[in-house]
Amino acid sequence: MAEAACLTASAYRPRRARASPPYRLAETHHETFKQVYDERFAERYGAWRAVVERTLFAFLDCGIEERGFARARCDACRREFRVALSCKRRVFCPSCHAKRAVLWAEWLAGEVLAPVEHRQWVFTVPKRLRLFFLHDRRLLGALSRCAWRTVRDLYGAGLHDRHAGPGMVVTGSRICTRW
Repeated sequence: MAEAACLTASAYRPRRARASPPYRLAETHHETFKQVYDERFAERYGAWRAVVERTLFAFLDCGIEERGFARARCDACRREFRVALSCKRRVFCPSCHAKRAVLWAEWLAGEVLAPVEHRQWVFTVPKRLRLFFLHDRRLLGALSRCAWRTVRDLYGAGLHDRHAGPGMVVTGSRICTRW
């Protein structure tokens, strides 16, 4: 076991965040994008939100040792190395998003879902209606509840038991809701 830990410590290779195309694109063009946003994108995607800029700057700091790091040490061999801090942002940062998706799936499987058969249902919002949800995010919760009631009624009718009902995990915007 101690040998594996030593191999892990010596095999750690920090990612090269600054070399990635998304990083270079964001670093080079973020100011221009912000300047033209209202004119070119606001009508279609909604007003500029402060979270966009916070996410962008967090992404530009992600994986950059000069912006912050943690010191890690192998318990077996006592070798130390630095691990750059991450932004922990979803969607925008490919590295952090992938990690969060894996951790969320593990949590969901281990802590939320019962050990029974599952079915996946995917509900999408038609493109013509997305504009309404863009400007009023609370509508996503109402839509999620409608989707859940629809699935519940379908299962109830199919099982001929009005007390039987499915569990459902709904994701969409920034929230994960269980009913």
